[in-house]
Order: sequence, then C-alpha cells, then structure tokens
Amino acid sequence: MQIIVLIISIVLNQYYSVPCLALHLGKNGYPKFPAPLHSCGRRMTHWRPNREPKVIGGEETPRGAVPWQVALQLHGKHRCGAVVISRQILLTAAHCYTENMVAVGGFNNHYEADPHKQYVKIEAGYLHPDYKKLGPYSHDIAVLILERPGFKFNEQMKPVCLPHDSPQAGTWCEVSGWGSQDPQRPDRPSNVLRSAAVPILSLETCRKRSIYGGRYQPILDSMLCAGHLKGGIDACGGDSGSPLVCEIHGKYELVGLVSWGEGCAKKYRPGVYTNVASFYKWIRATATEHGLTV
Repeated sequence: MQIIVLIISIVLNQYYSVPCLALHLGKNGYPKFPAPLHSCGRRMTHWRPNREPKVIGGEETPRGAVPWQVALQLHGKHRCGAVVISRQILLTAAHCYTENMVAVGGFNNHYEADPHKQYVKIEAGYLHPDYKKLGPYSHDIAVLILERPGFKFNEQMKPVCLPHDSPQAGTWCEVSGWGSQDPQRPDRPSNVLRSAAVPILSLETCRKRSIYGGRYQPILDSMLCAGHLKGGIDACGGDSGSPLVCEIHGKYELVGLVSWGEGCAKKYRPGVYTNVASFYKWIRATATEHGLTV
C-alpha cells in the first residue's frame, strides 16, 4: 500500500507541477485526489465588487482578489492590462501589444513597494491573424509568451480559467484594471487596481442604433458588450487588455478582454470586449505551437 501511495504522489507532483500533497485514503482504500494548489479561477480573498458602487471606475480591490490581473509596461510606464492563463502565457488585446514590453503581476499599487511584485519580460507576442480585417477592433486578441520560467504562482498570482461558452445576457461579471477613473482624462491611469461589477448585455441590445449600431466598428459575434446603460461605471483608458471574468460553478472564467468603446462610462455606451470563447481553439493551438499547454 505504501508503494501505491508513493507512485500516486509522484504522478500528481509531475502533473500539477506543485509540491507533492498528502493523500488521504477513503474507507475502501481508494485515494481522494487533492486539488492542485494553483488551479485556475480561484482566489484566496473572498470579495466581490458592489453592483452599485458610488465611484466611477469601481472599487479598490484587496490584495489577492484579482490574482490573474497583470499590467503591461513599456519603458517603465503602464500601457495596458493582461491576464494570466498559465505561468508563461498571457492574453491581452491585440491593439495593446508592442515589442519590449514587461509584464508585472502580484501587486495592487503601482507606487508602493510590494514583496509579491514580479517582473517578467515578454519573449514574443502573437496577434490574431484576422486582427483589423472586419474593422479597427475586430479579432482584438493577442497571445503573449513570457520568458522562462514565467510567473511564480502564489496567493497573489494565479491563472484564470478559459471559458468554453459565452455568458448569457444578464450575467453579472467583473472587470478590473488600472485604467483612468476620470472620463475626462482617459490618459491618466489609476495608481491602484480597481474592479467593477457589470452585467452582460445581449448583442441585439448592443447593435441597436441608439447604442453601437451603424458605427465605424460593427458589433461582431466574436465580441461581448457589458456595462450599465445608464452610464457611470465602465472600463477606461489604460484598461485595454484587462480581464472580464464571470464566476461559474465556483471558478472564475475569462469571458472577455477590454477592447473598445465610445468614451468612458457614457450613457448608452457600454464597454465592448473581445469574446474569449470565440478564440479558444486559436489560443490553445498557439500555445501548442510553442510547446506550452493551457
């Protein structure tokens, strides 16, 4: 029996790439497999943003509440957001990526010393081959490969789960980032990571002429709309590429990436997101081409 337990422990250690965990045997002698320490979509801090916050741009997040959120910096300055899906793979908006970027994770405040803050260079970025083919923000997604060994996972850094389906209209989800809190100054990002609760809107609603119908960028099936039609809460400048996540069966799934919108927090102008589920196969194929898995 000890030999069997040892073999199972070794297999689990290789599979999850985390320190071997103690196994507990049931009454019938079969092992109860433990969950990996850094399984996707789980956060150690139990917190949710208010659905009716009193400030534009949502609320300041406690540490560890959005462990998959990453900042993309260029020459030491914040440029966009991104999201961790594995130690070496990030997703962001295609319009965010440029060479010589650095990914920064495990922190909340740009200007506070934080022992959990990690800097990792981006080795390569891959924009979707159809980016801009159907408008300036069509297929607005990029896969970023980090230099080895990538991010070290802990309570402040964890991957989000990839989705298999798109969320239904009316689902409440969360968008986060270091974007501007002032719609009049979208070029001035927030020092502190913030998060806001936003409802998913149907594509039919988003395509209405009073919202985004007839605009320079049509609302494609590979997009999501989310936000308050009355305005007041929205992603803004500096949030591009940041995650829109929904809690599904106790885990957080990455349903969208901040892509575009008309202004910030305007009435009848919700945020438009890249629908990650539409690119699930492309994301996995891109990772596989580089010997990585998600």
